[in-house]
Amino acid sequence: MENNKKQIWAYLSMKKGMFDNDYYFYEDGTILHRYDRSMKDYNLESYVLPSNISDSEKEKIISKCESECNQEIVNQIKIILKVNK
Repeated sequence: MENNKKQIWAYLSMKKGMFDNDYYFYEDGTILHRYDRSMKDYNLESYVLPSNISDSEKEKIISKCESECNQEIVNQIKIILKVNK
């Protein structure tokens, strides 16, 4: 991950189980997805587009953001995810 990007917010999933499925949102509109596939295939990172995130996952992200962040951050995350709520 590049250290010069300014992070807006991180969605840290609280899934039951051991596999991470986290998203990091940056001011430049990029989204970093950190996740685990299996016990041997973990700590993977890739930049994703909003279209690569399912609608149900977007709803979870927005809901958690609304409970943790001020309205300005929520609006920025909605713009990045291209959500019109």
